[in-house]
Amino acid sequence: MKISLNWIKKYVFPLNMDENKISNILTDIGLTVKGINNENQDFVLDVEITPNRTDAMSHYGIARDLYAVLKFRGYKVHLVKPEINEGIHCNNKSNFSILLKKHDTCIRYSGMFISKIKIEPSPYWLISRLRSIGIKSINNMIDIIHFVMYELGQPIHIFDMDQIENRKILIKNAEKNTKFQSSDKIIRKLDEEDLVIYDTVKPLSIAGMINHIKSNIHVRTKNIFIGSACFNPIIIQNIRKKHSIKTETQHFFEKDIDPNQTVYALQRVAFLIKNIIKNKIICSDIIDCYPNPISVSKIKLRYKKIINIIGKKISKKKIKEILSLLEIMIYSENDQYLLIRIPSYRTDVQREIDVIEEILRIYGIHKIPIHNQNQIKISTLPKIFFKTEYEIQKILFEQLVCFGFQEIISSTIRRNEEKFSSLLNSFLKIQEIKILNPVNYNYQFMRSSLIFSMINCIEYNLKNNRIKSNIKFFELGNIYYKINNKFLEKTYLGIAMYQKKKQESKNYPFFYLKGIIEQIFQKSGILNYTQILSKHPLLENGISILYNHKNLVELGKFKNHILKKNEIFYAEIDWKYLVSIIQEKKIIYIPFSRYPTSRRDLSLLVDKTISFEKINQLIKKKENHIIKKIQIYDLYEGKNFPISKKSYTVSFFFESQKKTLTDKIINNSMKEIELFLKKELKAEIRKK
Repeated sequence: MKISLNWIKKYVFPLNMDENKISNILTDIGLTVKGINNENQDFVLDVEITPNRTDAMSHYGIARDLYAVLKFRGYKVHLVKPEINEGIHCNNKSNFSILLKKHDTCIRYSGMFISKIKIEPSPYWLISRLRSIGIKSINNMIDIIHFVMYELGQPIHIFDMDQIENRKILIKNAEKNTKFQSSDKIIRKLDEEDLVIYDTVKPLSIAGMINHIKSNIHVRTKNIFIGSACFNPIIIQNIRKKHSIKTETQHFFEKDIDPNQTVYALQRVAFLIKNIIKNKIICSDIIDCYPNPISVSKIKLRYKKIINIIGKKISKKKIKEILSLLEIMIYSENDQYLLIRIPSYRTDVQREIDVIEEILRIYGIHKIPIHNQNQIKISTLPKIFFKTEYEIQKILFEQLVCFGFQEIISSTIRRNEEKFSSLLNSFLKIQEIKILNPVNYNYQFMRSSLIFSMINCIEYNLKNNRIKSNIKFFELGNIYYKINNKFLEKTYLGIAMYQKKKQESKNYPFFYLKGIIEQIFQKSGILNYTQILSKHPLLENGISILYNHKNLVELGKFKNHILKKNEIFYAEIDWKYLVSIIQEKKIIYIPFSRYPTSRRDLSLLVDKTISFEKINQLIKKKENHIIKKIQIYDLYEGKNFPISKKSYTVSFFFESQKKTLTDKIINNSMKEIELFLKKELKAEIRKK
């Protein structure tokens, strides 16, 4: 956002202060501004305002905030509010009427009409003010509207009064297939989701952002209607995107602006018109429709909480001074706390912690000392081998890159339209966290799983043909959720891959991805883990990998009803748990056996409910020291077998560190295994 320092000087200015001092205050980043009091020389700054600070998205808003800081730091400054005509009052004696049919989309609408105006070029001071921030002068009426918008942050629109039928304004949703020829000469087709300003016959404007070509003012216009509104910002954003509207007003309408400023903005416009136009104009009373006035936030501010958060005791006198400078009213107090009212223009201040942040901001974070009490001397640590989280991350990431995976970094905020998130959240028994002041109203929720960003990234690359072959991604990131209104945060490592259905490959994607996980475990020294069928609501034929009976990995394929076109396989690892396991593991070196490995296969018929993992765990419990590993070789169910049965072919690998195993030793071991499985699982051994 561009701001003019000469413009700000009209509202906040020093008394008896050296010119260089005020220059340094206004540019404390390091830029020296010279001759700031020279009207002919202006300085324009490009300021980045955080999306939640809608109160500072105007020249007066910045001046008001600057005044609070300067005044608290001891500078003698004055804040002057933009002048208005006190003779204009808010009553409904005018023969003009306004009707709101959508209270949820239009919070407040104020309007007035002015007669006997004259459209002509603007005075030099107004042209130069707008030019300084990159706004081109059009005529005196449009320039005044733009000036007040950037002065107060309140969007305003203007109509030719003689084009409004029956002197009535209606704010309602458009009818389906309504044709609207806007001032940019584009014919747009409106529907029931579009908020439109009508007269009794025709549409005048799409939500105050862009006018119908017939309702615009022109050089012969003598009478005008001025509207000042506060709409639901989500509705405005959706309309703007759908119809590709780009105007000065939509930038303000899309923010949570202060509805209590609409009347004041009209009074400011009327004042400027009276002072700029030489004709004797006639102003109507202001018509104000405010069906559901917003309630002012009331907050309990505890002194003890301020000290705990800031880390330093600030005197009660200074706290009250800061609140007064921020126009926060104290309506009740005692020794323990203050009960305060937040001004309506501070839409970002909703909680006690927000007020404490404001106090710290004005007080100065540089005044808070940094304590070194929590620093740990390395010499006090035991001299044993340990692995940091960063070292573990580096090793595992290098391993994934070697397997052909690429790291992605995605937003922690998910799209609203991801409907299957509710299914996941109900399964996990968690609540999603909604953002109070989102930058984009289509992205209002913190992600509760890395699944969302993985799918979006894969589908984006497929759609834009960025990657034509197999897609392999991984991401280390946080998820955010609530349980019993307690805010929680957790770190996961997500691994996803996409493979075309028609592509022939010996490595089926599920088993390939499972192999990657097992390679990570092997690299990390994790051996004694178990596998069970996953109950994850978004994965089919998936497995959960447990370590010490605690869930470590979820692995599976996205269900077809969620992703109809693409087959995406996904694994999600509890990162902090994985790191803690690795850090607890002792590094033990076991040399490769000098003696050969022998393999034996065993086919057995078991009940359909018995998983391979159960067989695996039973064999491990038997503690046969010459069995190095077992793995599933074949699974069959169907023709020639009972419906309740299935056949496993399991491969056993035998090895000894001391000697070469003879056939007799291996065969005796296999007989013991057969008897054991018959007894425990009632398995039938199938002979070839």
